[in-house]
Amino acid sequence: MENAPRTAFSRARPVARTSFGQATLVLQPEQLLQPPDPFQSPGAWLIAAVAAETRIMTPTGPCPAGRLQPSDFVQTIDHGPVPVLWSGRRTVSARQVAACPQLGPILVPRAAFGGGTPRRPVRLSPRAGVLLSPDNAPDGVLVPAGDLCGHAGIAPTPAEAVTYVQLLLERHAVIAADGLPVESFHPGWLDDGPWNSRLRAEVIAVLPDLEHGPDLYGPDVRPRVQRAR
Repeated sequence: MENAPRTAFSRARPVARTSFGQATLVLQPEQLLQPPDPFQSPGAWLIAAVAAETRIMTPTGPCPAGRLQPSDFVQTIDHGPVPVLWSGRRTVSARQVAACPQLGPILVPRAAFGGGTPRRPVRLSPRAGVLLSPDNAPDGVLVPAGDLCGHAGIAPTPAEAVTYVQLLLERHAVIAADGLPVESFHPGWLDDGPWNSRLRAEVIAVLPDLEHGPDLYGPDVRPRVQRAR
């Protein structure tokens, strides 16, 4: 078990192999007029989510994301151990993924990045931010997992069930998912739209001050960069 988190993360941090521009999610008119179930549609519940089986580094060693509960601590790259305030879980069936592939997870193969990370295959939501370190941003940038498809074997999985887990920490942070640096959940993505209403209510129940604006949670831990689709 590493007792120096910054040293451990620096070895695991992947090296960017390309540059990125901006991305936009385009919804069809019928989706806007008649949105399906908010938790089977694109929304904030797909931000910063990992599959439940993904092992998250904690002060006592790796723990499956699906087992982490509020008051547990996870290890972060910048701030050491930080407590979990809220853990959200959303299950998508194989049939739902087949009908709407943008809900399905992205598979990052073992050792897809420098330093041999991740240590085993990892499934992430398409909008999970992965920390990359290009030459012009030595502290790193967050890139959505879906925008990494086509690099180092990263690709959407076949239609299969997945339980996504989001971890809201005391502060926005970079955590290790089987050694791969990814972001925790930031409530700044929430708005008053119908697709986010249930998730927003859950988060505000934990942090009531966010009723006045989710950005009160604090800044993003790293800049975000996305590739044009």
